[in-house]
Amino acid sequence: MDAPREELGEGIDRGWLREVARVDPVRHAFAVWDLEHSPGRVRFVSLRRDGATVAYLLVWYGGLAFPLVHWVSDGPGDDGLLLGLPAPPVVAVVPERQARRVEERLGARPGAPIDLLVHPGTAVPASGGTARPVGPGDRAALLEFVAQNPGAELEAYAVADPDLGPAWAAWDGPRVVAVTRAEVRLPAVWVLTGVFTRPSNRGRGYGRDVVAAATGAALAAGAQPALYVGAGNAAAERLYRSLGYVARERPVWVDGGTGRAP
Repeated sequence: MDAPREELGEGIDRGWLREVARVDPVRHAFAVWDLEHSPGRVRFVSLRRDGATVAYLLVWYGGLAFPLVHWVSDGPGDDGLLLGLPAPPVVAVVPERQARRVEERLGARPGAPIDLLVHPGTAVPASGGTARPVGPGDRAALLEFVAQNPGAELEAYAVADPDLGPAWAAWDGPRVVAVTRAEVRLPAVWVLTGVFTRPSNRGRGYGRDVVAAATGAALAAGAQPALYVGAGNAAAERLYRSLGYVARERPVWVDGGTGRAP
């Protein structure tokens, strides 16, 4: 019997992506969202076996000075994707079983595990009442919050489109003290990101409130909330688990010469 014919090529089979995303919307959320909303800022490298797609790289070029790669695969047999990785500087988020190979390929130090957490939707988490969606009239307060707390976590808030990626803020009087936003908002899944609390206001429940409010909005829309957190961030893990989130998988953030942490 002839060995399967394997090939690596540019692009993605959109019909195939629609089908696999219907079965596993969380795994393919970024690919579906980026194809719909940012097709000019993303490229795909697909691994095909006997003409059928088996895995792909989603390479994001928007908003960063380097490409951010998501390695998307259901299991072993995807080694061929190694040849499709961009040259450094690059960050690659890869399955744990492929981390060592990717580190060697990129000349990178050992990567940082990150947990993908999902909410099962069995109960809507209660909010403490300090958080609400960010509206047009909140723009100035949000930008002041970003300016006073410089860092990679908040870069996207300065340019975010509230119609595509809504945000939630917790307030202490007229001041924004904590935020989160939906980076991906699809009918089946929302991916939350950018959770940040003003350092002087930590430990008072504001971070929990914004995540609870965003999680509740996703569940009300019929979508499954998901988010990523550094595997060593015990405080954040406890917060998310207290809201009902459970671990789904643990990919690895491999930094190929960017100096960027997860």
